[in-house]
Amino acid sequence: MARSKYNKLSMPLKDVKDKEFLARRLNCEGVGFGMVRIKPGRGAEYVHQHRVQEEVFMTLKGDGTILIDGRRIAMPEGTVMRVAPEVKRAIGNESKRDVVFLIMGGIPPKSFPLGGRTLFGDGIPHRTKVPRWDKG
Repeated sequence: MARSKYNKLSMPLKDVKDKEFLARRLNCEGVGFGMVRIKPGRGAEYVHQHRVQEEVFMTLKGDGTILIDGRRIAMPEGTVMRVAPEVKRAIGNESKRDVVFLIMGGIPPKSFPLGGRTLFGDGIPHRTKVPRWDKG
């Protein structure tokens, strides 16, 4: 079966739920991306890093926060940040309104030693490092 040369979908920001893995829905082979809606005072439940994959985070709506190696950095609407693989990171919301992030990363090819077709296929979770998120 021939692959389509393009795929299209609509994802209005108002329709973004907790996590929307859009790359899968578009049958992407080389890029992973998704949207995440985070409620006030909430965020990632643990810090993580990657073996080889860098990530790009963009705040599409609201004012978010990202933890970078333990340092809190404001991510106001429209901010874009690239994060190297070895950096420990977590995103959250310390404002009074919902935040929507776009998260992007590369998908390893099938022959890649780590395998997988997911955005976070080489993730290294640090489940003992639980961020605390303040409610704005």
